[in-house]
Amino acid sequence: MKSLTGAFSYQPGLDGIRALAVGAVIVYHLGAGWLPGGFLGVDLFFVLSGFLITTLLVTRASPDGRVDLVDFAVRRVRRLLPAALVMVAVVAAVAAFTLPSYRLGALRLDGVWTVLQAANWRFVVSGQSYVDQFAPPSPLRHAWSLAVEEQFYLAWPLVLALALRLRVRRTWLLALTGGLALMSAGWMRHLYAAPDPSRSYYGTDTRAHALLVGAVLALLLLGPGRELWVRWLGRLAVPAVAGLLAAVVLVSDDWHGYYRGVGFAVALVAAAVIGAVAVAPDGPVGRVLAAGPLPSVGRLSYALYLWHWPVHCWLDEATPLLDRPVAAVVAKIVLTVVLALASYYLVEHPLRARRRDAGSRGARAGARGLLFAPAAVIATLGVVGVATVHATPSLVDDPATPGTRPRVLAAAPSPQAVRLATAGDSVAKSLAPGLRRFANTRGWGYVDSAVSSCSVAALLMVESDGSPYPAGRRCPDVVPAMQRALVGRYDPTLILVHSRWETHRVRRADGTVVEPGTAAHLVHVRRQLRIALQRLTAGRAHVVLIEPIPLADSLCRRLGHTAATCRAQTSDPRAERYNVLRRATAAEFPGRATVIAVTDLLCPGGECTDEVGERRPRPDGLHFSPEGAAWAAPQILRRAGVLG
Repeated sequence: MKSLTGAFSYQPGLDGIRALAVGAVIVYHLGAGWLPGGFLGVDLFFVLSGFLITTLLVTRASPDGRVDLVDFAVRRVRRLLPAALVMVAVVAAVAAFTLPSYRLGALRLDGVWTVLQAANWRFVVSGQSYVDQFAPPSPLRHAWSLAVEEQFYLAWPLVLALALRLRVRRTWLLALTGGLALMSAGWMRHLYAAPDPSRSYYGTDTRAHALLVGAVLALLLLGPGRELWVRWLGRLAVPAVAGLLAAVVLVSDDWHGYYRGVGFAVALVAAAVIGAVAVAPDGPVGRVLAAGPLPSVGRLSYALYLWHWPVHCWLDEATPLLDRPVAAVVAKIVLTVVLALASYYLVEHPLRARRRDAGSRGARAGARGLLFAPAAVIATLGVVGVATVHATPSLVDDPATPGTRPRVLAAAPSPQAVRLATAGDSVAKSLAPGLRRFANTRGWGYVDSAVSSCSVAALLMVESDGSPYPAGRRCPDVVPAMQRALVGRYDPTLILVHSRWETHRVRRADGTVVEPGTAAHLVHVRRQLRIALQRLTAGRAHVVLIEPIPLADSLCRRLGHTAATCRAQTSDPRAERYNVLRRATAAEFPGRATVIAVTDLLCPGGECTDEVGERRPRPDGLHFSPEGAAWAAPQILRRAGVLG
């Protein structure tokens, strides 16, 4: 393979591409509606990384095809690991003083997987449940893309080094690389239909296509026929930039087309832009991307990416900024830049200088420096462990899976004892600690059959494109089975139900999608709720439907609603229509089903503040903490008519 060692010296335009990529991601995370495709900046980073790494490995190979993988590893570790470890340590330290204890356990796992360069698989394994969506996002969630790159840096150099050592023909190597890219894109398309779309979004195997497209670009420009590709890149440069800009403006993160080929097309377009800048830095695109502050911002891009998301999470939870969106954006940008500059000049830049000094003293000095990496990793893991030492269980247990049986939380001491049960969604499940404590003190039995992310009516909730809601597609099968098992096995005398999913878009058995608020939706929900009550009242139980409790103000605002909308939750006409539906359906079961309201307990005076009196019963704005459940349980039972 022809070596073009001098052809790809430092190009400021490539740093300009980095600047645009990180800028798009930051603007996207700031919630700018005019840039829905800002997340494509990550794809641009992937293509650029694949191109640069492949170029580096090929151009530094010896004449007999040997690649110094140790030197490559030393450079990658020095370049990427220290700043990332500092970021993780700071995030953990801040969490120790700011996060409630029930969130520290999840952060501990996020931190460990991030340090081990496998954060993307952590988010695949943990999934994106309904409960997760109402909790604030992890300040380490952005580390998934860093993990994908690091895993690529482990596998691809080995493959490429072997191919170069065996002197595999360039056409065969290109075919292999291109084939792997196509397989990865096809695998992303296939897995998008899986129950958890995060698998196709976070997976290394489904994301490798963008990195491999960059590798294909490098191989094309480093061998015979380069002149042909240079000419084509010159012709495609401006249209490719236009296409990339159009994608960033038009493609949204919830569009299924991104997973079904558009993401791969974006990678190809990004490769055309990168190639045009690499081979013609003095061309129109290269000059624009090398102009002004873009190269300087690009050199800072890694630090900006590391810190922008933790800052975003920290300030999103700062209550004084909730009603000042402009001030929040300014504060996020300023703090991100300050931390990025500190990271660059105090961590990244000094280590680069040491790397140059080590290079002048030989590879042995670099290898000795690499030995410090395990110590740094262990130290960071220690910081994460100490910072999360006071972690407590999450507010809600993991969602039930098909085949899960109701949980007996307090055994009934006698057949005559009250047999309490809960059904419905994760809010009902979060009441379990308080109800169990109360049941134990009264000598009652208590069984929980609530299913997180599901309506008590076993509705199939769907997204705007008609695809099933990820965490809730199991509901039509699991919920009826749980309810039948509850009544058939445990014969409860009182079932408390909280279920807020009835106002979601649903799909009927005939495949028709019905929108909330329409007559068809109301008819369908009432029919399904009636069937659910028939199941729950098949024994001797009296069913008490609790009107859905509005969100606490901080959660309502965090989900993007205006202050006026959040204040009006207790008088929302659509919510009242569904409460009327609940009452009408319960009336069809006289003496067996009733509806109660507890909104005034959590929203005194119609204001759904986070604090009620001097307590915060719902730390995440929706689910009860154990202490909150212990406070609410007796009051709910009193309204249910169980207590005098």
